[in-house]
Amino acid sequence: MIYPWFTLLFSQLMSRLHKRTLHHALLLSGPAGLGKQDFAYALAESILCKTPGKTGACGLCQSCHLFAAGNHPDFHLLTSEKQLGVDKIREGIGKLASTAQLGNNKVVVMPQAETMTEAAANALLKTLEEPTRNTYLLLLTSRLNGLLPTILSRCEKHMLSLPGKSELQSWLAGEGFPHVTERYLGAYGYSPLTIKASLAEKGEKLTYDEFEQALADLKNGDVRCSALAGKWQDDAAQVVTWLQAEAHQAFLKSSASADYQRAMRCMEAKQRLAHAGVNKSVILTGILTVFSSQ
Repeated sequence: MIYPWFTLLFSQLMSRLHKRTLHHALLLSGPAGLGKQDFAYALAESILCKTPGKTGACGLCQSCHLFAAGNHPDFHLLTSEKQLGVDKIREGIGKLASTAQLGNNKVVVMPQAETMTEAAANALLKTLEEPTRNTYLLLLTSRLNGLLPTILSRCEKHMLSLPGKSELQSWLAGEGFPHVTERYLGAYGYSPLTIKASLAEKGEKLTYDEFEQALADLKNGDVRCSALAGKWQDDAAQVVTWLQAEAHQAFLKSSASADYQRAMRCMEAKQRLAHAGVNKSVILTGILTVFSSQ
C-alpha cells in the first residue's frame, strides 16, 4: 500500500528500478506510525514483480500472487522480538547468497534495523559492501541514531516525512474519520496510522478525547488520581507523553517554573516506566497528583 505522502518518493524509486539504477541497500527512516513497513512491502513486491509498471507491481504475475499469499521464496523478512542477533542476520545473508528461485530479484526487509546487535551489524557489512547479484536490502528504522555509522554510510538514506495537516485530515476523512481536530492530530504527533488506530479503537483503548475530559475532571476535583491511575495503567506511557506535551505547551505560554518542573517530572516518569516490572499505577498516581494541583 502506498499512502499519499509516499507517492513522490515511490515514483522516483520505481523509475530507478526500471532504469536498473536502484541502490541495493535502502535505509528508510521516519517516525513510528508513518507506514514505513507498508511502503517497504510495496517496493519489495515491485522489485520482485516480473513486469512492474510505473506505479508498482502488476499484481497479476506468479511473483505477485506468491507475494500476496505471503510465501514468495525470494522475499525474506528479518524480525525479532527484542534484538536482531548475528545468527538471524547470517540466516538472511545466506538466503541472499543463493540463486533467486523465480529467477528474478531477491529482497530482504528489516522492519526494525536499529535492533541489530553490534555483531549482527558487522556481519551485515560485507553484504552491504559487496552485494550479490540482483539483491536488495530494505532497512527501516524510527531511530537513526540506533544504527552504527558503518551501516549508515553504506546505505542510501531516505527520510520519510509526516504528511501536512491538510493532507492528513483529507486522508483520515477518506478512511471514514472526518472532522478530526488539529489538537487531536497533535496529541498523536501527526502520525497517520497511530491516529487512525486510535479512532478505530474508541471504546476499546484510551483516546486523547477521553484523556482530555478525564484530566479536566481531575483538575475540577471530580475524580481521584489513584482511580485514574488504576484505569490508565495499561496506557501509562501514552498518558505521560500527553501530560508532558501539555506541560510543555503551558510552559511556552507562561514561562512558569511550575510548568517546566511538570514537564521534567514527566520525563522522569517515562524513564521509570521503561523498566520492566515497575508499578505503573504508582508512577501514574504520582505524576497525576502534580497535575491535579495546578
